[in-house]
Amino acid sequence: MTAISQLLVLATEGAEGLPAEHIAAKLAVPIGILIFCGAVYLLLWSNYGAKKGALVYGTAFFGFTFVLGVFWWFGAPGTPVATGLQNFPGQPADQYTAKWFAFEPGSEAAQLLPATNNLDDFQTIEEFIGTDEGPLFSNTTGDLAQADELMSQLAIRLEDGQILLGGEQRAAYLETAQQGLEDEVGAGNVDDWSRAEPTYTAEPGEPLLTRSNGTLVAGTTVTVFVNFVNEAGDTLAIPVEEKPMFAFKQESLLYFPSMIWTIISFLLFALCLFGLDRIEMREKKREEEIDEPESLAVPIRQ
Repeated sequence: MTAISQLLVLATEGAEGLPAEHIAAKLAVPIGILIFCGAVYLLLWSNYGAKKGALVYGTAFFGFTFVLGVFWWFGAPGTPVATGLQNFPGQPADQYTAKWFAFEPGSEAAQLLPATNNLDDFQTIEEFIGTDEGPLFSNTTGDLAQADELMSQLAIRLEDGQILLGGEQRAAYLETAQQGLEDEVGAGNVDDWSRAEPTYTAEPGEPLLTRSNGTLVAGTTVTVFVNFVNEAGDTLAIPVEEKPMFAFKQESLLYFPSMIWTIISFLLFALCLFGLDRIEMREKKREEEIDEPESLAVPIRQ
């Protein structure tokens, strides 16, 4: 075994591998299935015939994949829940992981989650989980960082690095910022300042949590700033609006691909088992007809 291991290491040393788009990479799995599964089927074919051999193999194969799917779906000792398949071909790897989605007051999501009608009904992280220390607090705080970022981006309509605020909203922000800049540096020094890049930024306040219709909802007050810079490189952020923003968490559906795998495997197992039973019954009936003694004709007494 040591010699074989060394040979494998030497064979792969320095190999860069093939990209997923290469034709050899795409054919690797089908060829592997054809070789390993096909060899077993050929053996069954030689003993039972093509049809019965396929049903015997299908019953055993899909019975195994069904049990495997149950372990993937519900877990088992040493096997966590939702292992195995976690996405379907063509889908991103995080397709069914838990995600936050930001929304505004008055949106369709807000109508489905009535707790968002009053931000004062939300709780701080400590109040919501009942502690301000330990792994639960750390995990919740880290998880809410994604929600805070999404709510801040939505407040200034930040998409793909571009701020997509409407023209009227931009004008209102700049008018408010201009007045705030005069109050901050004095009317005589306003000309020394110009709009910085990025012009608009948003910062979330304290993250708050609640549940509405069984869904975890985060809320906060996002402050929108207009940024200015002078020739010396000094920056100044003028707050122009505070707005409540919300986000709901779509729970993880990592078990979903394993669930589909298990259901399909069970249906194919039952179908193969049914077909195998029909063939067995037919063969048994044929054997009984052959083994049944023929009734001999009784000669007519002369």
